[in-house]
Amino acid sequence: MKLEGGRLMNYFLKPSDKEINMLAISYIVFGLLICLFNVTILTMTIRVFGIIALLFSGYLLYTYFVQRISTSLSPLFIGVPGLLISILMVFSPESILAMLPILVGIILIINSIVHMQKSLILKDFGYPRWNISLIFSILVLITGVILLSQPIQSLSIIMQILGIALIVEAIFMLINQHILKRYD
Repeated sequence: MKLEGGRLMNYFLKPSDKEINMLAISYIVFGLLICLFNVTILTMTIRVFGIIALLFSGYLLYTYFVQRISTSLSPLFIGVPGLLISILMVFSPESILAMLPILVGIILIINSIVHMQKSLILKDFGYPRWNISLIFSILVLITGVILLSQPIQSLSIIMQILGIALIVEAIFMLINQHILKRYD
């Protein structure tokens, strides 16, 4: 196959129309599923990951206690907490769902505090748009506080936003494909 410079790269990097259509359709389907069955899908996903983690943790503990192939404590330190968490994931995924927005809220609050500090450092160095960074970090802080105060309601809203974002992305993919096709 002899293609020149940029054409060779485009040949390998440019997805076909069929691939883009299939990806867009899958985005739309998953977006609708997430919008309509958001908590059910999350519960099922957590259970599936819990089963996988249960099998992996069981294997680690089996190799440590039964096979005795190593004196390393890492299978024990990974296997026991993994087993406990995976049992929780399989038999009580709702508790994991309740903790997820709380953890995300804590991470967002810490992240916003770090960005506020960076904004103030930018101000000290005379950066003219430091206030935009500060406003963004305040919005992230507010989002984190909302996630902490209403975890279950926040999770439902986040899942709906994610589903809508997938559908919008699929629509943009199809529009871009149509526009690019006119120029080929």
